[in-house]
Amino acid sequence: MEKFMFIFHGGNNPHADHSPEAMEASMAKWMAWIGKLSAAGQYVSGEPLLPGGKTVSGAEKIVADGPYTEGKEVVGGFFIVQAKDMDEAISLTDEYPDFGTGGTVQVRQVMKMDM
Repeated sequence: MEKFMFIFHGGNNPHADHSPEAMEASMAKWMAWIGKLSAAGQYVSGEPLLPGGKTVSGAEKIVADGPYTEGKEVVGGFFIVQAKDMDEAISLTDEYPDFGTGGTVQVRQVMKMDM
């Protein structure tokens, strides 16, 4: 099995229902997906990310505000999963809860490092 990272982008529909009931239903979908991946032995780890942050760049290590939460490309979180290949990893995104609100999943294979 290979490791893959799912990087979650966007999914913040400004017209979406943000009531406590809707947020609870959304969280239930996330937990069901994690449970399914875990039961199959494919979920390794994952965490949501808080909005905002800082960007450090260049040899001078310039610190700037951002990324900004209104951007569609803001990373909202990640999972590490195990799959036999890229095709299987892509198929594991089928139940990503935020597809319906404009979210996307970037699927990247983790490079093996001999240490």
